[in-house]
Amino acid sequence: MDCSLTYSMERRQSFIIAIENVSRWRLKNFRPPLILNLMVSLFKLMISLLFFKIGIATAHADYSSLSIPQIKYEDGHSNPHPTAIDSLLGQIERRTSIETDRGLPQVALSHPNLYQYPFIYMAGSEEFRMFSTNELQRLRNYLSYGGFLLIDDNSSNANSKFDISVRKMIGALFPQVFLKKISRDHSIFRSFYLIDRVSGRKQVNSYLEGINIKGRTVLIYSTNDLGGAWARDKLGQWTHSIIGGGSRQRQLAIRLGVNIVMYALTLDYKKDMVHLPIILERLKRHQLP
Repeated sequence: MDCSLTYSMERRQSFIIAIENVSRWRLKNFRPPLILNLMVSLFKLMISLLFFKIGIATAHADYSSLSIPQIKYEDGHSNPHPTAIDSLLGQIERRTSIETDRGLPQVALSHPNLYQYPFIYMAGSEEFRMFSTNELQRLRNYLSYGGFLLIDDNSSNANSKFDISVRKMIGALFPQVFLKKISRDHSIFRSFYLIDRVSGRKQVNSYLEGINIKGRTVLIYSTNDLGGAWARDKLGQWTHSIIGGGSRQRQLAIRLGVNIVMYALTLDYKKDMVHLPIILERLKRHQLP
């Protein structure tokens, strides 16, 4: 396939991610203003007509339910807690009324369907091989145009080999943007639950770190083994014991996971509805060839 056409198709998928993040999820307790719905509908129509005009076939993803794929990578241990994401999705469906689709296999960054998902999860406990230049570019495009990545260190150790690999990878991914501690007034701490602390299976650090692009947090990094607190076995029992804080700590880890997903889907709608101007400005700057 022609390289320019492939790139255009990826950009189209990225645009769709950004647009769908505004209105994809049918939350019972959230009804955006009528004018916002009208603007989003009009914008979708404009994008559809644009891609029809230049002759790019549109691949349709099922946006009626939430799926979270886990990133597969070389070396290391990319799936320390195989049931963690499905367990979190079950909690999200029970607590928020969002419909979920569980049981997805791991996906590589080179997978053609990567751009169909608004949220991806990367976990690990060991050192891993650096992503290729092409994989980093695809991930950079995905995040820049509307996608979201949660990285979870499952080692339960400070300065782990996975932590070192993650920081090296993020440095290559965004050389001009640095990981920063996420402040407690960030929308992630009130996107669904009101939370005043971070948690996980073990509290290695008392903070989350993130990457911001034009007012939007596109990547969050936790060193506290969130997946270890979420994971259940086939009988529904918790797979791992909590280190330090008992059942309350586990519940806080689940609530934090719900909040992170809700933030990724709705951004700062509780704060000042900044997401629509961001999308409009992004589309204006990145015109199709």
